[in-house]
Amino acid sequence: MNLLFKPQKIKNLEIKNRIVLPPMVCFGFAEDNGFVSEKNINHYESIAKGGTGLVIVEATSVNKDGRLSTDQLGIWSDDYIEGLSKIADVCHKHGSKVFIQLHHAGLKTPKHINEDTITSSYYSDGDILARSMTIDEIHSLERDFINASIRAEKAGFDGVEIHGAHSYLMTQFFSTKVNKREDEYGGSLDNRLRFVKEIVEGIKENVNDDFIVGIRVGCNEDGLKTSINMAKKLEHIGMDYLHISTGFDNTPIEEKVPEEFPCNWIVYGATKIKKEVTIPIIAVNSIKTVEKASYLIDNNLVDFVAIGRPQLADYNFTKRIKEGQEIVKCLGCKPCKWFTSGDSCPRV
Repeated sequence: MNLLFKPQKIKNLEIKNRIVLPPMVCFGFAEDNGFVSEKNINHYESIAKGGTGLVIVEATSVNKDGRLSTDQLGIWSDDYIEGLSKIADVCHKHGSKVFIQLHHAGLKTPKHINEDTITSSYYSDGDILARSMTIDEIHSLERDFINASIRAEKAGFDGVEIHGAHSYLMTQFFSTKVNKREDEYGGSLDNRLRFVKEIVEGIKENVNDDFIVGIRVGCNEDGLKTSINMAKKLEHIGMDYLHISTGFDNTPIEEKVPEEFPCNWIVYGATKIKKEVTIPIIAVNSIKTVEKASYLIDNNLVDFVAIGRPQLADYNFTKRIKEGQEIVKCLGCKPCKWFTSGDSCPRV
């Protein structure tokens, strides 16, 4: 039985199907200084109109000094609420639930954004030089994440997703490859999770009980075993769901993927984590076909499937597979045209 279109809850929030649009930055869409543009609104409305159950809006910066670009969406002041609310409204208009991903780049922040590059502890790899954050700076950024979540709720979003993957600031605290601190924010796993723990506690104290708080994390954060342990702890501190991807880098997990498993090691890692927690798991990475998505859901290996580039190539991807129609296939351009501008995607 295909369960892709069976509703599923995250806490008290019912989502109409198991298909998720993962957070993918639309380069060149936003206005300068990160204000929402008509392009942003139209993009998300098209995805929601196409039938996706859950839309997770792209990485949105909680602090202007931690952006990836001058046109990355912002949420570091109340000035952004009005524009962001228009995205939430159009998603709800078409029956989709909508979260927004909260982001700080840390040592990945370009020098033209901020010369004073910060991370968990002193870091140098020849190309990047970043200094250790002070305790006061950690607490200040915690407030940035908390205040961004309050703004997201005011803008009408159903929840937030903290970006704790893909080498950005949060994973720079999680990973022992970067975090060499000797205080309460480094060393043990509990200490390396303290930054996000204090953020989650602060968010929960300032939003309604039904507001969702989740996180995107790696299945390979110092290995699958540590990631499973981390997932259990993240559930314990109050995360409502986990969105499983890669951590500080793309080092594959140590466990071999069975030959019969139709997806890659990142998705396999998500299935292993699901066995160890009770909160919903979103799997992501190269799940490009209805067959792969259905396999994961029908076998209860994960709770949701995040389908990225196929939905960029065909805004009606979800509607088409539900109705048994042919989809407009992603061509797998290398690099993806969306990395420069979605306008150059050769989709029909």
